[in-house]
Amino acid sequence: MTKAELAKERQDAIVKILNFIQDGGDLATAKEMFQKSFDQVDVAEITQAERQLIAGGLDPAKIQYLCNVHVDLFRDQIKEEKDNPDFDQPGHPVHTFKLENLVLKSLVNDYLLPKLEKWQANHDPALLADLRQGLADLNTVHKHYLRKEVSIFPLMNKYGITAPPQVMWGVDDDIRALIKQAIELSKDLVDEEKFVQAVKEAGHEVVEMIFKEEEIMLPMLDKVANEQDWYNVKQEEGQIGYSLLKQKPMNWKPKQVQASPAVELTNMASLFINFKEGSLNIKQLSAILDMLPFALTFVDENDRVAYFGGGASIYPHSKNALGNSVFYCHTAKSRPVIERIFKEFHTGQRDKYEFWFTPKKMGRFLYLRYYAVRDEEGKYLGCLEVAQDITDIRNLPAEKRNL
Repeated sequence: MTKAELAKERQDAIVKILNFIQDGGDLATAKEMFQKSFDQVDVAEITQAERQLIAGGLDPAKIQYLCNVHVDLFRDQIKEEKDNPDFDQPGHPVHTFKLENLVLKSLVNDYLLPKLEKWQANHDPALLADLRQGLADLNTVHKHYLRKEVSIFPLMNKYGITAPPQVMWGVDDDIRALIKQAIELSKDLVDEEKFVQAVKEAGHEVVEMIFKEEEIMLPMLDKVANEQDWYNVKQEEGQIGYSLLKQKPMNWKPKQVQASPAVELTNMASLFINFKEGSLNIKQLSAILDMLPFALTFVDENDRVAYFGGGASIYPHSKNALGNSVFYCHTAKSRPVIERIFKEFHTGQRDKYEFWFTPKKMGRFLYLRYYAVRDEEGKYLGCLEVAQDITDIRNLPAEKRNL
């Protein structure tokens, strides 16, 4: 049997086991099936199997629902990978990521759960106050997950690792919801049993996610990502912040930073572009785009992210997303809406979509527009997304005519 044939046989066996679970099979039998066929399994084989299931039409949300079951199935058989020494350098984004996980795990196992057990025994108001504070601290895991979703998931998609981000993003949202539920239940304690269960479930899911990140996600990325990829992640940390770290992580950059492949603008001031009414040189055009009071994203005719610009910081984004499919930039839940917009732009059914709302985390009124960009012959060139914070505009007085 050739190496390729052996790999396919292993892949088919994993898919068969996962299908058995998806169809309602029990974990014990699935583990027996696995142990008969495998000694160890590589994380790439697991994620490739999940990707095959999604490609076959399985809703990522269903894999998301059974995500912990998949982890339990393979937990003791995942092949150990050698640690990358770069990841141990203080300030490296993976070092920071693991440091946060260390604090989060301690918060759950050494603080929240012991405090919960003591509170159940004596209902001390001081312990309840501690629990509420612990849950508030746990809620900052949102920043940890958001950095992963903004900078690390695009990196995975860039290298064709598309299934894990789809599944993991949904689980992240579930964990956020569990923590919020525990916080709400702690306020009035109408249902003590439900509160206790919510704290335990939220803590359990946070710890499970740490295992998935460190034993599955990061080893996969270590095989494909280069120093420049990680430097992009590092540079983007500041737009979101950190979870439970008292001090900002140290600076880190690779031994050799890659030069941008683009032509330096300082050498292009003499290159002019003629428009319908006037002309600008490249330096002027870039400066104008960078100062516009919007956040701009351009997605090309192949639905790949081509450009981020504008002078407004509204949604955090990553250089690692450039060149990726725009659909991978959204959760499985929101993707049908995005797919509809782009489908109607491609077919010419629509040329514009607009939305206005107040994102909970932002607390500001957002005006979001999607435009189909076409040439003079009507050929579709791509989509321009324009995001604008119009809170202050809505609050303007009747008129202002003087300086």
